[in-house]
Amino acid sequence: MKRFIVPAVLCVLSALGGAAFVQAQQKKAISNDDFVAIQRLLWDNHTGYDFAMRDNGDLWTSTFTPDAVIDNGPNIHLVGEKIIRAYAVDPATKAPTRRFRHWTTTFHVTPNAEGAILSAFYLVISDGDGKTPMTLGPTGRYESQVVKTKAGWKIKHHVIHGEGSAGAYPPK
Repeated sequence: MKRFIVPAVLCVLSALGGAAFVQAQQKKAISNDDFVAIQRLLWDNHTGYDFAMRDNGDLWTSTFTPDAVIDNGPNIHLVGEKIIRAYAVDPATKAPTRRFRHWTTTFHVTPNAEGAILSAFYLVISDGDGKTPMTLGPTGRYESQVVKTKAGWKIKHHVIHGEGSAGAYPPK
């Protein structure tokens, strides 16, 4: 009889542990509605940056928490709404006719204890100063901590990993 009790207890404990693991994983899942809201958050972020002069960067800054951080490579570390707003508005003020457009693909959302990590690839097309033709420019990826607030999903820590410029060559 004892020979059967130990394996039976181990089976029951194993089953309970597996069920607890599955339940914990389900609690961490991001709903489809949240995924779409997070994806839209990045679209608003890009539109807000690209057209910062329309509203003095209001759409851009609305995508961040008030204490947000932006890390863009080794030399750009921005903290707080005022500095983040200036990051979008200042270049547009210096070249008001410039055209700067983001294209973003391959969205991935990974739940974590704070909310989720949003990752996506980007490509920028720009004329830089508003006087030259638009060209393919920087490419890279985002890995940003997003959090769900009373006002919806917001970016808490926006990490931009530049991966160089894209080249477009005329056909031979």
